[in-house]
Amino acid sequence: MSRKHLHKQALALAVSIVLAGCQSVPTPKPGPEPKPEKERAWVAIDRDAAPGTAAEIRVDDSSDSQGTTFDLIIHGFWVEEKRGPDQEIYQRIEIPGLGSHNQEGAPDLPLARFNLAIPTDAKQADLSVERLEVRSFPNYRIWPQPVPERDHPEGDPERFVLNREIYDSNAFWPPAAGVRRNPVRTQLRSIPAIAGEVWPVRWHPKTLDLEIATHTRYTYSHPGNRQEFEPMTTDRGRQAKLYFLNWPTVAAHFPINFVFYSAEFLIIYPDQSYADEIAPFANQKRARGFKVTEMTADDIGSTCAQIRSAIDTWEAAVPASRDAYALLVGDVDVIPLCTSPTGVPTDDLYASTNGDDLSEEIYLGRLSVDSEADAANQIQKILTYEDNPSLFCCYNRAALWAHKQDAPGKYEGAHETVRTNAYSVPPTFTTFYGSQAGVTDSDINNQVDSGVGTLAYRGHGSSSSTATGWNQNNEFYNSADANTLANSIPRSPIVWSFACTNTALGNEDSISEVWMEQAGTGAVSYYGATVASYTSQNHVLDEWMFKAVYDEGLVTQSHAIERAENQMAALSASSNAWMYLLLGDPDLQIRRRNPIGLEILIAREIETCFGPGCFLEIRVLDDKGLPVPDALVGLWKPGFGDLPEEVFVNRYTDNEGRAELPAAPASAGKLFYAVEDGQGNAVFDAIEVVQ
Repeated sequence: MSRKHLHKQALALAVSIVLAGCQSVPTPKPGPEPKPEKERAWVAIDRDAAPGTAAEIRVDDSSDSQGTTFDLIIHGFWVEEKRGPDQEIYQRIEIPGLGSHNQEGAPDLPLARFNLAIPTDAKQADLSVERLEVRSFPNYRIWPQPVPERDHPEGDPERFVLNREIYDSNAFWPPAAGVRRNPVRTQLRSIPAIAGEVWPVRWHPKTLDLEIATHTRYTYSHPGNRQEFEPMTTDRGRQAKLYFLNWPTVAAHFPINFVFYSAEFLIIYPDQSYADEIAPFANQKRARGFKVTEMTADDIGSTCAQIRSAIDTWEAAVPASRDAYALLVGDVDVIPLCTSPTGVPTDDLYASTNGDDLSEEIYLGRLSVDSEADAANQIQKILTYEDNPSLFCCYNRAALWAHKQDAPGKYEGAHETVRTNAYSVPPTFTTFYGSQAGVTDSDINNQVDSGVGTLAYRGHGSSSSTATGWNQNNEFYNSADANTLANSIPRSPIVWSFACTNTALGNEDSISEVWMEQAGTGAVSYYGATVASYTSQNHVLDEWMFKAVYDEGLVTQSHAIERAENQMAALSASSNAWMYLLLGDPDLQIRRRNPIGLEILIAREIETCFGPGCFLEIRVLDDKGLPVPDALVGLWKPGFGDLPEEVFVNRYTDNEGRAELPAAPASAGKLFYAVEDGQGNAVFDAIEVVQ
């Protein structure tokens, strides 16, 4: 039996133990499953606000580098009655826009989580609270946070649990209005920040009074000397604007590089025999402005600790102003999954270099390949998607695929939220819901074969099936189905599976690997979970992946994942993100529109040149001949043997679509260039350098 097969068997056993453990949590009190007693009702606080109006956070104009003040205003809340196994009637409340404490057995009360950027050298931010308006609601017995449901195919429903110490106490819970002292830690790789929490709702277990601070002013003090920061990339600036609540008041202290793109890309693969297969991918990254470093597991070791050590050392040498990406090329026998602090198999620890947490410093992806030929196939699919978008159609189409359980609610309901949301760049949705008569596995294959841009599944899954018993025929979409994909349009879709264990890489082979291994077909990337993931958190992840890409414009897939996972944590304090990993290129730009053919005006041949006066002009036009501003243009030419690159430079185009780049190639050969316009249009090509 091979070393790889033994390793995968061991991992599969470990996963089964984790799953068995999560299924064996006992119900503390006997009795029937909790059930709703009444339909959910809206309790209005602001009579002018429509039911479902989200709570508002308004950052005050007085906020600056030394402190941040904001008001939290609550317009109303939803209430649902539930009977517990103890036969008591409880009320579960929800304030739109706010998250939950998510402490099992504690009252399930709303709160607000957020991030604040700190431009000073303060080591912590201290909270002060002014409750301006407070409303009290009598006779509320608050529903306790249950052990959450998991999307496990054998069934793993939520289970009632009660924290007796809290429910028998004679005091309001929570006892404070928020976390008073908040340590400053780096977020988004270079930005000092805090992760804050405020608690506008509290409840008294003896008097049964629910108290809601409907208008509260919170002030975080973070005084100190203002720090000087190197200009960050435009990509990071775009994320920071969405990530930090106080960004409008502190953005001026964090400069952005609007001229160049500066980033580094680490590729780790099994051994030097893979170098030729990796080369086209590495060269494309160099032409796109990345400084590329290559390592092999043969040299650095094949344990999680050894590989993390090598990644940490590499990342520590990357200037904080530069973005950091990494691609792991290899199955788990070469590059194993690590074990998260919550005990699940994960790749996230490879991306977290300043602590074992989900605030990651590196954008990470993996190609779980078994051979050099497998690596070549997967890399070719990626390059076809990224470098030749104008050759293919249908990027604007998104297929929503859902399990039939509890339809039209639950999984179909989650996708209906996705479908009916408003987007700045709305996709054309097609639905494949398991409760609908006549919907089969073949419909999924037909969508993929006809060139759908994004395919998202929501429901029950397993390591061997994307979807298990999902439709009226109880079909399982498994490797036999994926192996029949033809992709008549020779371009593969993005696949997101919000389900269980699709990326359990310890299995031989998991369904996500089967999708990725299809040569010229299957998926160009696959985002899925390694173990049984949480139902309600998956609903949030599903919604926010689409919001991040199609509304907020985070089309770099790893950026969208970071945004969606952060929002999932903000709303649920969930560890669900540890379970998810990306198979594919973390730098892949998700296409939202059908592409246009860019016209690149560039010399087809240049001569070798020496000295500071050597420049190459490139002009970028759209399909109507109009200039394309802010397109990133990169040049790269390799050196001789071990000598460094002869040309390595990039620049954003001006309002005329023009970029003039220093180019002093010293030898004949290929000068590679790459163009990306931010809308999913891209070109990767080369011109000749003659002596």
